[in-house]
Amino acid sequence: MERWKERISRWKFDRKMQVLIIVSITLTTLLVMIVSTVSSVTSLKAKSIELLQDKNASLAENYQSMLEEYKTLSIALVIDQSVQSYLECDNKQTLQYAMTASEVNNVLSSSLNMTSEMNFVAVISYQMEDYLYRGKLPLAASEFYQVYEKDLEGCKNGQSSTLKVGFSNAYFKGSQFTVNVYFPIYSVERLLEEKGLLCLNFSNPILDQIVNGDEAGQRTEIVDTDGMSVAMRDREKIGTKVDYADCLTGVKGNFYQKGRLYIYQKVPGWNYYIISSIASMELYRPSLHTISIMVWILLILILISYMIVKKVIQKVYRPLDRVVKKMDDVAAGSLMVRLDAEHMGEDFAKLATGFNSLMEEIVVLMEQVKQEQHQMEQIRFNSLQSQIQPHFLYNTLDCIHWQAVADGNEEISTLVKALARYYRICLSKGHDIIPLEMEIEHVRNYLIIQNMRYDHIIGSDISMNEGCKGAMIPKLTLQPLVENSIYHGIKVKQGKEGSISLRAVRQGEIVKLILADTGSGMDQEQIDEMNQQLSEYDETFGYGVRNVNKRIELLYGTGYGLHYLKNPSGGVTVEIRIPYVMEVQEEMMQGAMINV
Repeated sequence: MERWKERISRWKFDRKMQVLIIVSITLTTLLVMIVSTVSSVTSLKAKSIELLQDKNASLAENYQSMLEEYKTLSIALVIDQSVQSYLECDNKQTLQYAMTASEVNNVLSSSLNMTSEMNFVAVISYQMEDYLYRGKLPLAASEFYQVYEKDLEGCKNGQSSTLKVGFSNAYFKGSQFTVNVYFPIYSVERLLEEKGLLCLNFSNPILDQIVNGDEAGQRTEIVDTDGMSVAMRDREKIGTKVDYADCLTGVKGNFYQKGRLYIYQKVPGWNYYIISSIASMELYRPSLHTISIMVWILLILILISYMIVKKVIQKVYRPLDRVVKKMDDVAAGSLMVRLDAEHMGEDFAKLATGFNSLMEEIVVLMEQVKQEQHQMEQIRFNSLQSQIQPHFLYNTLDCIHWQAVADGNEEISTLVKALARYYRICLSKGHDIIPLEMEIEHVRNYLIIQNMRYDHIIGSDISMNEGCKGAMIPKLTLQPLVENSIYHGIKVKQGKEGSISLRAVRQGEIVKLILADTGSGMDQEQIDEMNQQLSEYDETFGYGVRNVNKRIELLYGTGYGLHYLKNPSGGVTVEIRIPYVMEVQEEMMQGAMINV
């Protein structure tokens, strides 16, 4: 997440605006589409539930009428006098049996002819183990007597009465599903004495439609109040308990299970539920087409919006982009860039005018800073040179030298002579740049003087490549460095003895001077701090190493100057880089090079 925030923060302003507007349009359109879809789906769901409830109510009413008709017919047959008389017979060989059986057959035939949906009707006598059968198909086709007992065991009471209703393919050798009604026949004279059984078999179009086919994506089922399936398309599950039995509560309702919407309606007065269900995908299928159209419209709108927004923002942002590009040019070092405010609009014209005014002020300030810096550097350089102008001292030392020679004091003569040569080079006829050979001679004289002061504790090893002698170098470059090695290195070292090594070598167009001492040295942190602050001017250092480095940088540029190193064996090494220059301009020789 942080990476994305950082990446987005680096985007240009126009790109951020484009993304912001497109995201806003997309989210708004998505919100409208979601609200429309949810509203459409909710409305469709409510309408589908209402339609299925109406369908269930109609089926429940028809199924109730069918069951009531079966019950009425069963009761009429059970209380029929001929049927009661038949069940009272105890011998099939009597005339009474023959007459009674004939009457019952007539009644059964009449019922069969009056009810078009009836397939067969039978009366079973428990006392004689006999039965009377009438059907549209022969007895052998229905296999009634072989099947009825087993089918009766699977039937349940349809209501609180003794009437049992079943739906199976037990008869007709399993070729068709039929409604089977079983009604025990009791004696009208002796209560609770069961004399026989009335069996009715019907073909019912409602149940046939449930078993043989459903509408697309819809299923209709009949389930009893115990959750056992009575009729459904999956014939193998008829007579088994449905997995949603616990959801069937009350007279009617609906619920979701396993991706389907179920709507149920109880058959009034009977122990059955009419259940219709539809898959959620089928329920929402009409909305999918609408949703797909809305998605395409959304994509087209986003594409068109993106193109329009991109063009508009590019046009609006173009003046600001010009300002940004000009600011990049300024950052690259170009201070002469300006903006044309003529065609930038009122707001951006003010910005362009302000930018141009700012650049003019910057140029003026830069020129002032440049002049002030030049003046300050001139003052600093002249201050360095003003420290060494003792003309009278040089003449006086020359007199002392000749007096010491006349008196035969060789040690004083040597010291005074070295000191005189030392100041002669300091003066160098007013020249600020001298040959390297003269600068090294100046160092030798300085070492002679210091050895006589400190009892010859300073050893020296000075070597110079022949190709370096004529190289021009700012005078008094090496002496402050040697002095620094003596006072801050050798002199503070225990034993107060040490040596200084000075080598001058030429590497192409570069002259490298390497000055090393065996003094107390510095740790690496001090070395790094010294190198970091070499170019910083500090008046507290006076005529020191930083002033030396500054003079070289002023003359030749920042690519030249001093660099300190730590000696592995102790002490410090300083490398001085200067360009190999044999001739200098006259104004540089006279001290005007500070203006370069």
